[in-house]
Amino acid sequence: MKASKLIAAVVSGAAALALVGGIAYAMEPDRDPATLPMPEAAQDTSIVKQVASIIVYEDQEEAVAMASEFDDIHDELAMDAVSSRASLSAKHSANHDAGAKAAASAASETPEDSDDSIDVEAVDVTEPLETISPEGDEMVADSIDVNGDIVTYVPSYESASAPASGAGLWMGSDSTTDGSWGYFIGHNPGDFTCVMTLKNGDPVTVCDSDGNTRTYSVVDEFIVPDDTYWEDIQSRVTDYGESIILQTCCGDNAHYRVVIAV
Repeated sequence: MKASKLIAAVVSGAAALALVGGIAYAMEPDRDPATLPMPEAAQDTSIVKQVASIIVYEDQEEAVAMASEFDDIHDELAMDAVSSRASLSAKHSANHDAGAKAAASAASETPEDSDDSIDVEAVDVTEPLETISPEGDEMVADSIDVNGDIVTYVPSYESASAPASGAGLWMGSDSTTDGSWGYFIGHNPGDFTCVMTLKNGDPVTVCDSDGNTRTYSVVDEFIVPDDTYWEDIQSRVTDYGESIILQTCCGDNAHYRVVIAV
């Protein structure tokens, strides 16, 4: 509305000046064009351009005002965000400190009466392995302990193969007190794989069918082809008196390992 009134006023003024100028020009005598003054090079009397400049100026002024208002809003939001973060941080720190104090207080409290007491078995530090023994490692009748691996055995007299699990008493006697020998067989891979690691001096313990226990020491070990006959090794393995013989496959389907302990 303001711009429209301004344009009308400018147009009216321009028309009046034109009328006066025309009258003056008509009354002025003819002059030599060469004596007329030169126009100012930078002067622009275009009414349209002047009006456009006024409108553009007003738009720029409004834009500057809007930008200033936007900056104020942005600064206000930024300050709110900083304040909010500071508040959250203070709240988190307070909760953390309260939790730490509660945990420390609970740890320092010692219950006076408790029915959840635990009985701890005393340990002899000089012989810890004898004091602490895992459950299930106690030997039972008809079992052999090979370097800590306990294997049970069953009668398997002169059978063509060892039992699928455990070991078998193939020949002789399992008695630990009769002064004679017992011949045990088992599979490798299988429960008799432990026989493959035995070497001279290693202990082997037998708990016979009567529950009597005896520990033997390895004195000989050798490997033979799997087509070897009993008669080929009999004299080598049965001349020790109270003793045991352990036999297992070497895992190559071609040889047996034989171990003698007395």
